[in-house]
Amino acid sequence: MRFSTSLPIIRDPSSSDPFHLTFELAQRAESAGFDTVTVGHHHFMAGNLADPLTFLAAVGARTSRIRLGTGIFQLPIHHPVRVAEQVAMLDELSGGRISLGVGLGWWPLEYEAHGSVFRERGARMEESLGILRRLWNETDVAVDGEFWSFPAITVHPRPVQEPHPPLWVAGVAEAAIDRAARLGDAWLCGPVQSLAVAERCLASYRASCARAGRHPEWILRRFAWIGPDGDEIAERVLPAYVDGLLQHWRESAEDDEERELFERIDAGEKIAATEIAGDRLLWGSPEQVIGQIERYRARTGCNHVHAAFAAGLPARELTPDPAGEASQVAAMIELFGSDVIPAFPPAL
Repeated sequence: MRFSTSLPIIRDPSSSDPFHLTFELAQRAESAGFDTVTVGHHHFMAGNLADPLTFLAAVGARTSRIRLGTGIFQLPIHHPVRVAEQVAMLDELSGGRISLGVGLGWWPLEYEAHGSVFRERGARMEESLGILRRLWNETDVAVDGEFWSFPAITVHPRPVQEPHPPLWVAGVAEAAIDRAARLGDAWLCGPVQSLAVAERCLASYRASCARAGRHPEWILRRFAWIGPDGDEIAERVLPAYVDGLLQHWRESAEDDEERELFERIDAGEKIAATEIAGDRLLWGSPEQVIGQIERYRARTGCNHVHAAFAAGLPARELTPDPAGEASQVAAMIELFGSDVIPAFPPAL
């Protein structure tokens, strides 16, 4: 089993190194035994990274082993040649440690501001993924596509990883799942979908991989909150955490089960936080989290779990100061590393 985690972007405006708290969390995750750290990508949103690849270069300079990933980078917004160059440069700087996790996003303004077209995002993603593979694997690449055209070029430096940095493709719509099977090296599942929805999506992914003649690699993403006392988390943390996460989930709800959940809430039904978190989050004591991961593995066969500790707005509401937020996430990273990771042998 492999484990990865998200890095919260914590800015300390009083410091000459304003992101030092996030960099320290990356170092803690490396020491704790995590395989990969990831950062997200959004434009025009406070607390998000408009340039995650530059940020990961700084993370890579402060670490030595842990892999660096985007979760997710909105590829269709940006020119694929520039992305190919940036990722290749980052791959060389980090000694071959970058994985590019990509997705479509959900906010039309980000597309409009960059001269892209939101309604074309799926087709743009397909074309961009093909261009990235060619630019990383070939020289003198010329493209005359629907969205991008350019004469024969060769990207320098060349990526360190062979055949190229892994492409992780996110999404739970049928088209996105099929795209991940055909054009990605792994599928990013979650993090907001229930286990039942994830199982249905996984069945579609495996079927698409079989049609494409590819091995179904995938990563199960979960928001997470771990602590020594599971009862305390259930009573004190989970209600506020789930309430905040629902605000984000409402913006990006994609399947019937998610929409049904919001219909129940909007109708005035009181749904316990533990019910909503049940098979959507990793939460509780280390023993509880181990049991949840074992259940996920038994039902899906997953061998890579991504735990995003305190991810989302509630983390900042519960710990409004940067040092407090960093301390809280650091404690969870270390507890997960000391008590959970050792319970699962590394994937071969």
